[in-house]
Amino acid sequence: MSIVSGRDRDAARQLPDRFVKFPIGEAKTRITELVSQYWMSYDAWARAQLVEALLPLLKPLLESGAVVSDQERDLCEGIVASWVAGQ
Repeated sequence: MSIVSGRDRDAARQLPDRFVKFPIGEAKTRITELVSQYWMSYDAWARAQLVEALLPLLKPLLESGAVVSDQERDLCEGIVASWVAGQ
């Protein structure tokens, strides 16, 4: 089990905002790029698992008028923390 760092938690909390502002791509592409930016030290299979875990949370943020809330930030932090701890 890996220890969840403050860097991991901060990056996870930024994911919803960075996802919405990402310049191009569908939801899965955006998440894949962001996960690779923050967690490239993990193997591709592990990163793919994280992408799949984040997809249902982040994809709705692409809808018109969607606003990122602290709830999405908290949920992303929890998903990433659980994922890192399990690595």
